Amino acid sequence: MVWLRLFSVSFIGLTGLGTLLRLFFYLCHREGFPGISLGEVGYALAWGLRFDVALAAIFTLLSLLLGALLFFGLKKRPWALAPLALSATAVVALQTSDIMYFHDANRHIGYELSDAATDLGSLVATAFSQYTPITMGGFLVLGLAVGTIFKTRSWILKETPTRLGFVKGPLACLMAAAVLVISVRGGVTDLPMKPLFAYKIGDPVLADLALNGGYSGLYYLFRNRGKVTQVPLPAPVSRDDQRRILTRLYPDAPSEEALTFRPMNVVVLLLESWPASLMHSYGYKHETTPFFDSLADRGLRADAMIAGGHRTTEGIFTTFCSYQNPLGQTLAKSQLTTYPYQSLAQSLADSGWHTLFFQGTRKDTSGTGAFAQRLGFQQSFGKEEIKKRPLGTNQWGVYDQDLYAFILKTLKTTKQPFLAGINTCTTHDDSLPPSVPPAFGMDTPLNRKLSVLRFADEALEGFITAYEADPDFGPTLFVLLADHTAGIDGPALTQYLIPFTLFATDESVPPQALNDLVSQRDIAPTVAHLLQGEIPAFTGRSLLKKGPRAADYYHQGLLGWVEGDHVVEINILGSGEANTFLRGGPLDPLTAVAADAVHARMVKEALAFTQRSQNLLFEGRTLDFFDIFKAPSNVKGTN
Repeated sequence: MVWLRLFSVSFIGLTGLGTLLRLFFYLCHREGFPGISLGEVGYALAWGLRFDVALAAIFTLLSLLLGALLFFGLKKRPWALAPLALSATAVVALQTSDIMYFHDANRHIGYELSDAATDLGSLVATAFSQYTPITMGGFLVLGLAVGTIFKTRSWILKETPTRLGFVKGPLACLMAAAVLVISVRGGVTDLPMKPLFAYKIGDPVLADLALNGGYSGLYYLFRNRGKVTQVPLPAPVSRDDQRRILTRLYPDAPSEEALTFRPMNVVVLLLESWPASLMHSYGYKHETTPFFDSLADRGLRADAMIAGGHRTTEGIFTTFCSYQNPLGQTLAKSQLTTYPYQSLAQSLADSGWHTLFFQGTRKDTSGTGAFAQRLGFQQSFGKEEIKKRPLGTNQWGVYDQDLYAFILKTLKTTKQPFLAGINTCTTHDDSLPPSVPPAFGMDTPLNRKLSVLRFADEALEGFITAYEADPDFGPTLFVLLADHTAGIDGPALTQYLIPFTLFATDESVPPQALNDLVSQRDIAPTVAHLLQGEIPAFTGRSLLKKGPRAADYYHQGLLGWVEGDHVVEINILGSGEANTFLRGGPLDPLTAVAADAVHARMVKEALAFTQRSQNLLFEGRTLDFFDIFKAPSNVKGTN
């Protein structure tokens, strides 16, 4: 009877713990779920019990096996509940980590859990420094769980004279095993239950409340380790329809590659997590980045840029390969890295450029350094190589001032022309060196973010000023954008708006303002255009070309598509229906409008583009994107 009581307490208790932590998730992120009634919250929590049950079943099995070993095998009866306490600790750690990750990336933990060991110290430090209330809340819930286990210990481990017998005993074991197996499967199909099943609730917002982030993390850690999966799309588009629809988007689709580039240095700055929504030049009330704002009049700029994802490796792929990421996922460290890609870095390296990638964090953080080299950067540098650190470090790496000093020193001895990709680090954290006075104070999380952003802007000013003052550097094209945003609330579109400007030190890029939201995919073809080259595998369009301009984003089951002032968001994992909007300024709220012929066309274009992009991506044929415009006899078929 001891094992039966242990099974019951473990299974029911861990299920309740998972549900309680999902409620904690909602309380921590309730501002990100506007318009959701308490009834809908309750429905989502109840609907998602299947994920709590699945996670509980996994740890119940572990608790039973280890508990039985301690109780019956090693005769350590007082320690028989220790595995259950450890299981409760694991559930709390997984789900509170997911709460923090969701705050940063606006999605649940998935494949990212496999990278946790690489930067475990930084993650723990960040949990205590940036997410103190969530961390303390997790400890409180854990204390309640462990306290309950301790109080019920004597009852669970109490020996009773009653025995189940030779028939009832094995039958009870079979029933318990069946409960655990069916719970993990989520029913009698799907072995095991996929996190995407949460979207069957019919609403992508409620799906985030229904899904247990701890279960999602474990699923991708053990079931899909090192593998990303293709997100299904509604209403498949035929090849002929794809050609017809995409012809309008690409009236000047390149037919052949032109790799005779004008020799010119290129510096692409991926400003870590810089959000357009907190910058004055995009409509924010405070002047957080005055130097960046001053660059807007030197060259090319737009209303804002739409990022291709929420992680640095996703930003790198979209920026340098001009291609859509696997929806809601990254290629880095996945099976997709083995496929061929055409990147700006590789094209320039093949044409004689020296290509270098710099980052202020460790080179192997999320596999960033190796991924950059996979895409054509010949050298990769991280904080390991940066020995001089007058300002010290934050939780993740060196401050931008020290990173830029290292870059300037390295580029001085680098053969020109070169391509330098830079991922900054100061804004990866919310701390400042002790000697730096905060411009906006450090009393609230927002003020800390603003102060760190100003400090990073000052470092950027020092870097560009020093670079331009050095006569050894030849004409250089500077491209400034963020890799992604982090911790931004508001509508889905706002969470993907990043800053962008592009200028040349020899003034060869005339000032121009585009009254559009442009795509991160447009960076590589624009740079190639300015260097008088052409790379036909790029799915973005040069910002110097006239014609239609579209940008996409994927957010929690919604596929967003922006053309001019029109925005559509398609619920691709639910009903397939589209919401339609008009936009004003970059930070103005979207205005819901009735769908018309323009929106109907946009929905078809979004689905056609995404279907072709994703199919070719998972087939390893991204280089064939524009083959659809060739004669049928010369083209491999795909939808």
